[in-house]
Amino acid sequence: MQLGPSIDDPDDDNQLPVPWTGEPPGTLDPTADQSGSTGSVDEDDDVRHPEVVVQLTGQDGNAYAILGTVRQALREAGHAGDIAEFFAEATSGDYDHLLQTCMRWVTVR
Repeated sequence: MQLGPSIDDPDDDNQLPVPWTGEPPGTLDPTADQSGSTGSVDEDDDVRHPEVVVQLTGQDGNAYAILGTVRQALREAGHAGDIAEFFAEATSGDYDHLLQTCMRWVTVR
């Protein structure tokens, strides 16, 4: 009694495709420039409010503490109208995204 075709069916002319030997999706080339830099010499070109300086190193690394520190610095610098946009962007990802967003909005020390 045979329940179905066997794996080693000699009459099966269908061949399996050759396995893909490339890099998995999302893998980055380690030799490529991953910085996203446009070749600009001045790093402040990427910072939205470079005049706002926030000390994060040596401080509480809790995400809420970081958000509060940057929010306070933006408010004191007269950019209170940008706080909602900053919060929306900063909280739209993980912790690493939060830190990257802070570095795009203010000068982080």
